[in-house]
Amino acid sequence: MRLLLAIVVPLAAALFQGAMPGLLPVAGAFPSLPVLVAASWSVAAGAREGLWWAFVGGLASDVLSGGPLGAFTVAALPGALVVGLGERPLAKPVPVLTGALAVGLAALLTQILYVGVLAFLGHPVAAAAALVPQTVGVGIYTGALALAAYPLARAGRRLTEKESPF
Repeated sequence: MRLLLAIVVPLAAALFQGAMPGLLPVAGAFPSLPVLVAASWSVAAGAREGLWWAFVGGLASDVLSGGPLGAFTVAALPGALVVGLGERPLAKPVPVLTGALAVGLAALLTQILYVGVLAFLGHPVAAAAALVPQTVGVGIYTGALALAAYPLARAGRRLTEKESPF
């Protein structure tokens, strides 16, 4: 079941992000749904599993975006890794506010790295005056959504704990 979740949820997040790009922006910022689900799972279950979620969601996002293949995937992995480090005892999960803050920071890191990868590859990026608020907004928006997504990831981990293929 966890393996199925690790494929279906990040893929669905990337598909929704790609299908509804104009539906979710707030003040020029948008949530990073693949990072939201991957980082939420990473905080709930640990980096080992969260990296798979980030890989699947990142690769799907790369394919759907039309950007350089692998750019978002490479940018999403460090955030999922960092927020998932450490022990994840089932009996004492990370508090919701702490988890949401970690997910927001993972989204911010991912966005910064993605812009850096695009610039390195010679793709046009927006001016810093527009880019900085949007990048910070992605972290804040994704972190706010994590207030709902992270508790769901914790519940999913509890329900699938006995059958982990990882």
